[in-house]
Amino acid sequence: MKKWQRVLLLIVFAVITLALYLFTQVRQLEIEQVTDDLYVIRGVGGNTSVLRTEGGAVVVDSMTFPMQGRLIRAKVEALTGQPVALLINTHYHLDHTHGNPGFAPNTTVVATERTLSHLKVLDSNFWEGDAALLLPNETFTDRKQFQLGSKTITVIHPGRGHTDGDLIVWFEEDQALALGDLFFNHHYPNIDLEAGGSVQAWPATLENVLALNADTIIPGHGATTDQQGLRAFQRFMAELATLGRQAADNKLSLDAMLTNSPLSTDAGYEPITMAGIPIGLNRKFVLRRAWEEATGNIELKNPPHQSANK
Repeated sequence: MKKWQRVLLLIVFAVITLALYLFTQVRQLEIEQVTDDLYVIRGVGGNTSVLRTEGGAVVVDSMTFPMQGRLIRAKVEALTGQPVALLINTHYHLDHTHGNPGFAPNTTVVATERTLSHLKVLDSNFWEGDAALLLPNETFTDRKQFQLGSKTITVIHPGRGHTDGDLIVWFEEDQALALGDLFFNHHYPNIDLEAGGSVQAWPATLENVLALNADTIIPGHGATTDQQGLRAFQRFMAELATLGRQAADNKLSLDAMLTNSPLSTDAGYEPITMAGIPIGLNRKFVLRRAWEEATGNIELKNPPHQSANK
């Protein structure tokens, strides 16, 4: 066998091995029971929250692949004994929305107006054909409430942070919040400045969330926690915002920001991975994002005035 043939064979073997690994990982879902009626499902992508009600199940976020959406739907129906009545997308990123096509085409899908716009403008290639049937069809700007049986579900846009369209879900009777990617528990967060996210606004947005005084808080990534866990993340974001402002005031270069910034509130933080594969969400990433926003080195990819015409 010639050298190039051996190399090609190794490449093919590596691709097949990776594909099989990812296929296996995508099918793995772990379930945590939070209250009598509330569950968290974890897999490749963001956390999925599930609420059992007499009027049907509520699902918050659908992970990364349509296959996962189908698996989640089946698990939810088995867990709750109910069909899915509401599918809520906390924001537009693929690891929280690309499982949507695995749900029934007549499902009520809830999101903010800005999230729907981001899906159509920034992720348009995915949402074509049958996938478009599972785009959000129930949207709002600030707040919307649903009553399913004895359960009250309130979706709230608390402010800018991860993007400019994030929502949180308040499960009133269970005294629990699902925050999507407004909260990365002991992980370095993705900061989508191009979709209106903001390091500077994030701490105040979290203050609005903390005012609800929930007993249980479900992050978009990481372990379920409480107010204390969210407060620690708020301190991290506040320090990051301060470092960004100081860099701008002192006209620090990006290299100086990455080298000299004394970020001290990230003890125990880990980079986010996708099925164990690093995707670049680490300490340098968040420092760079703080510097870019504070120094004006960003460009919105879907400005509000643009999306108003979509």
